[in-house]
Amino acid sequence: MKSTQVVGIIAALVVVAVVAYLLGTMSQKPPTLTTTTPPTSPTATTPSAKKITFYTWWAGLERFAIDAVIGNFTKKTGIQVEKTAVPGGAGVNAKFAILALMQAGSPPAAFQVHCGPEMLSYIYVAPKGEASFVELSQVAREIDMSAQAADVLSACSLNGKVYALPVNIHRANLIFINKQVLDKLGGNVPASLDELVALCGKASAAGVPCLLQAGADQFTILHLWEQVFLAAAGPQKFIMFMYGTLPPDDPSLRQSTEIFLTLAKTFPANWPALDWTGAVADLVAGKGLAHVDGDWVVGLIYNVYPQVKMCPYSAVTPDCNIIVAPFPGTGGVYNLVIDSVAVPAGGPTTQLGVEFVKYFAGPEGQSIFNPLKGSIAVYKNIDPAIYPTSIQRWEVGEYRNAKAYVFSLTHGALFSDVWQMLMQQSIVLVQTGRADLWYDTLSKALATERSLWKDTWYMGAPGKPFGGYQPPWVK
Repeated sequence: MKSTQVVGIIAALVVVAVVAYLLGTMSQKPPTLTTTTPPTSPTATTPSAKKITFYTWWAGLERFAIDAVIGNFTKKTGIQVEKTAVPGGAGVNAKFAILALMQAGSPPAAFQVHCGPEMLSYIYVAPKGEASFVELSQVAREIDMSAQAADVLSACSLNGKVYALPVNIHRANLIFINKQVLDKLGGNVPASLDELVALCGKASAAGVPCLLQAGADQFTILHLWEQVFLAAAGPQKFIMFMYGTLPPDDPSLRQSTEIFLTLAKTFPANWPALDWTGAVADLVAGKGLAHVDGDWVVGLIYNVYPQVKMCPYSAVTPDCNIIVAPFPGTGGVYNLVIDSVAVPAGGPTTQLGVEFVKYFAGPEGQSIFNPLKGSIAVYKNIDPAIYPTSIQRWEVGEYRNAKAYVFSLTHGALFSDVWQMLMQQSIVLVQTGRADLWYDTLSKALATERSLWKDTWYMGAPGKPFGGYQPPWVK
């Protein structure tokens, strides 16, 4: 592992794979949305042009959203922002580049990161630990995030401190259903796991693939298991899994895996070759009944298939093509996927980085970013009318009225080693049906998760743990 030659080969393979993916994504039709540029009002603190570097992995359709934020920020402040993209697994490779720059005393002004374990992974190896990053609680108060997005900010807090500010939220626990296929089957939108299994049985009997999941990029397979587990276990045990405190023999693990394997039998024959964009294309074309994924699918459909009408399950119209609903059994739960930004401390552009993050994470920046990104802002008082799709506007109500919030295991709540292990083994589970191997993997994953929290860290603040669950090491 210490050989630079081996590391170089691995890095090259990663870059080739990710560049291929990005090229495929970037070849899609760009969005036609425009943003309203706010009035130019350069501040007195930036009389001359200044330039900062922002590390990000937004390089596909998302680039239009981040470019709009940067453009408006520059017009308002006079500060130029140079994006730097390092290919590799949602920031995995970027982390090493950023840490090397920090070690050399010239870190970027700001960088993209996920809250929770991913931010902790930076803290664990940074030159000065948590002191290597700006603590942003005061900024959160200044931009009213503490009052208007308490649940999301709790997910981004570590022991009561904030080292990464959220700029949006996606929702992971969604199912996308082709209405025309559903009508032909004579079925209804399922509200429970039992109803989903019964509907998929009906689809299979009619020779229709029920769930169009994607094996090529792996994550939608683990994503499906995660949503089945959330429905079977409930929010509290779901959060316990995140901390590794759920017993490996908990009945919910077996129940969710058995249901998952039943659903996996309804995948299309070409599932190993599909990526998530291909699965969505097949859903739109009516080649299957449904696709389980996050609401980034909304942005993809809106921008690439403008003729396709999406509607929430609570307001289905005759001309609707794709119905969007909470994953069966998870109604009232908001499974958060959070993009955030952080600022290295002690660098020559640290203060400018704080200014950029304050703008980006603030109401104005999020109001520009999220309509284009396909996500929603964390602020509960932002008018839903800013969003171009009915699904985003529906999601605002779902977010505001949620009874529970959890943090997606597939998209940020797991440490990277555990995430990679589960994602790879979920593919093996579908291919082999070997539940015994999967249970062994789950046991190892839970033990590793618990150890990586180091009996020290937790999400939330003293007396206010995220999701209401306080891990046993917190006194």
